[in-house]
Amino acid sequence: MRWHRRNQTESETSAAFITEGSELVGTCSFNGSVVLSGHVKGEIHATGTLSVGRAGRVEARLHAPIVIIEGEVVGSIMATERIELREHARVHGDLETPALIIEESAVFEGQTKLLRGHDGEARGDGAADTRPRATAFAAASS
Repeated sequence: MRWHRRNQTESETSAAFITEGSELVGTCSFNGSVVLSGHVKGEIHATGTLSVGRAGRVEARLHAPIVIIEGEVVGSIMATERIELREHARVHGDLETPALIIEESAVFEGQTKLLRGHDGEARGDGAADTRPRATAFAAASS
């Protein structure tokens, strides 16, 4: 029997989980994806998807390629690919991303800024366009 060692790609790297009932304070960097379901204060960087679970309460600046919110976030979010605000999300802060998805019943209060990537719409230097694009507020319908 032969044993083959698989080469890990970025998508196969382990994910970090901050579980419900946990508290994290400070600046943290994660190589790969992270799921936040506890209470977090500070600044979080991830090289993969950064998710805030439904039980998550985050008071921080978030930086990742993809950010998915199902819980509560107070603070700024910067995503180089996209931000998704799911049905139960509550976000109070500024968003900077090239793509924003807001599901029905999500709550968002803040400003959005278009982050231009390296595609056809990019400026020559690939820098972000920091002009405010919209101020929005969406609330759950009763």
